[in-house]
Amino acid sequence: MITASATERYEQLLKTTPEIMLHAPVKYVASYLGVTDTSLSRIRAGAKGAAHG
Repeated sequence: MITASATERYEQLLKTTPEIMLHAPVKYVASYLGVTDTSLSRIRAGAKGAAHG
């Protein structure tokens, strides 16, 4: 079975539940995705950069 990368899991979470980042602390979302809060912050920064670049 092929598992999704952390970035793919984050993107899927935002597609299905976009309001999650408004209500849940980053550390809880990171834990749900199976990454550290630092890694999630990097993923989020990369996603913002890709959207604006």
